Amino acid sequence: MGLISRNLQNPRRRQNHVTQAQRLFSMIAPVYDLILAHSMTRMYQKAVDLLLHTDDLCASGPRHTPPALPSTLPATSTLHDPPTEPTPPAPTALDVGTGTGLFASELAKAGFRVTAIDSCLAMLQVATRRRPCAADYILAEAHLASRQPGAPFDLVCAGMLLHGLPREYRREVLADMIRSARKAVAIVDYVPPGNLITAAVERLEGSYYRKFLCEFGDDLACVAANALVHPLTATCALYILPLSHRPRSH
Repeated sequence: MGLISRNLQNPRRRQNHVTQAQRLFSMIAPVYDLILAHSMTRMYQKAVDLLLHTDDLCASGPRHTPPALPSTLPATSTLHDPPTEPTPPAPTALDVGTGTGLFASELAKAGFRVTAIDSCLAMLQVATRRRPCAADYILAEAHLASRQPGAPFDLVCAGMLLHGLPREYRREVLADMIRSARKAVAIVDYVPPGNLITAAVERLEGSYYRKFLCEFGDDLACVAANALVHPLTATCALYILPLSHRPRSH
């Protein structure tokens, strides 16, 4: 874990907004955690706790707490010892647009085996330095989730990513996240109504905040009829798209 590998298959010509976003996040990567880590971590902790109480994910048993060991262990087992049950494998998660790994870190603490991708090398370098054990970090664009090693994943997440994408690309990323998920897709992002201060900050970042608030409900309706929305803060929510019972294509 912690090693950045590269996964930039089929390089695509990006629009100006994507290039500008990469430049911006490359500049703020060194101070990103100083400004946002505390508030973002609290929000992601709440999101992960909600995920752990979602029926489709609870079945996978994400909390793998090692059993307490007795103070002394017998040198050899006997015929009367109960059989040892094999430890179930940890559920897998993919964090799309991981940034400095804040969401990935909370998923790892909850027992998930995490893969995390981002297209900004500077952000991934911060993630590997500050949270080296949280995930396997891969340099990859957001629409390449389904091409990552280990896909499909039990859970595919994106934290504060989709509002920064234009609608056409946002839908492409969302569709690929669904293709790469086995049980659910989880998205932490803004929720209506809009906030003037947030709108001003997002305008400086060149995001699609206002359009996202108007469009994302329809985006979700196109891909998931049973999306769940859980408020996290006054401006953000956890969107859960359960996929366990979706019909399989032939």
